[in-house]
Amino acid sequence: MLSLFLGLTLSFVTTGSSMLEPAKETPTHPSDQNYTLAYKKSVEEHKPLMVVVSAPYCPACQVLKQTTIADMTRSGELDNVSVAVVDRDAEPELAAQLMEGENLIPQIILFSKTEDGHWKRRRLMGFQPVQPIRNLLQKVRDGLTRG
Repeated sequence: MLSLFLGLTLSFVTTGSSMLEPAKETPTHPSDQNYTLAYKKSVEEHKPLMVVVSAPYCPACQVLKQTTIADMTRSGELDNVSVAVVDRDAEPELAAQLMEGENLIPQIILFSKTEDGHWKRRRLMGFQPVQPIRNLLQKVRDGLTRG
């Protein structure tokens, strides 16, 4: 029996086939994309860039994406933001640059352009409900409308 199990396991691993489809993560935002594409969209459309740095094994990261970010997407609150999700393990160099030495995940990093063309960086760390993200987005809107 053990040899049958090992043979089937080896077959699945080498052929990539399986009787069960792996669960696919649903996108949290229509523009949920890699950092490069989100940055490009942000620049082209003059939108703030919101980056969620997370990891697949992090329960708080998954809850953040599946509840807070998904709820804000459904309500339209993220329509004026370009959103990227960066997997800290899959893209360690990019994640390290974004997190600036702070390893706590999840992190929500919001970049917005100032009047002089520089990027201003704001950050929330750890799981966040909707309201702190709303407040952060409002700060960006206020900064854009003042000038």
